[in-house]
Amino acid sequence: MSSPAINQATSGLSAPSLMAATRAETTKFFGLRSLTGLFLAGFVATIALSWVLGISAKASGDNGFDTAMPAPLLAFATLQFGQLFFAAASALHITNEYSSGTIASSLQAVPRRGIFLGAKALLLFIVNFLAGVVMILLATIPTALSAGEYGTFSFPDMVSAALGAGTYLALLSLMVLGLGLLCRNSAGTIVCAIMLVIGLPQILQLIPIEWIQEVIQYLPTSAATFMATGASEPYGPTVALLVLVAWSVALLGAGCISLKRRDA
Repeated sequence: MSSPAINQATSGLSAPSLMAATRAETTKFFGLRSLTGLFLAGFVATIALSWVLGISAKASGDNGFDTAMPAPLLAFATLQFGQLFFAAASALHITNEYSSGTIASSLQAVPRRGIFLGAKALLLFIVNFLAGVVMILLATIPTALSAGEYGTFSFPDMVSAALGAGTYLALLSLMVLGLGLLCRNSAGTIVCAIMLVIGLPQILQLIPIEWIQEVIQYLPTSAATFMATGASEPYGPTVALLVLVAWSVALLGAGCISLKRRDA
């Protein structure tokens, strides 16, 4: 016969406990206007920039430049900027608890820190994945209209770009969640996220050393592009997905260790 202590420990790791904690995290997330506002801003910015990029592609194409690109991939390219809104929302979802002091009450409500972190990770993964997919599907329409014949695309192009965007934003949210647990500060987390997806690639490009240029290909934004476009060089979508998963596991794992070893 199992002891009450073992039963309690086992129940703390059960799927119902995770689902209950995830429902609580969902209420927290959608209850904050700042987070939903960032998601809305990300949608608007991405769709608007996609439309502008389509106009630019058509104007350049009419002037003799080779700018033809499937409209979904033009929309995906705007994530270089749009991703910042979703990264900021993911950062604030955890750092707001530290800045407001509610992290203590949250950990009292969900004392098993693995369940607490798992609930946040699950929510952010699902919300960001759905946002990425829907956003590319919506952005493809104005992009195709503004790009004209230079934005012609096939159904597989749209599926690849939409799933690529959803997967990338979902895994990026886990990276940012890990950074948030390490920094415990909104500004610090957002700056680190910006450096990871924008700053670091730009800085490394200025260093004319071959192996450093190869490192750039394994940064999150590069891997996301290879995954969404289905490129075969320097590596294919499967490797690109593994690269993104590796970044997520590394940063979220470090954040998990920090959460378990440091006081709230």
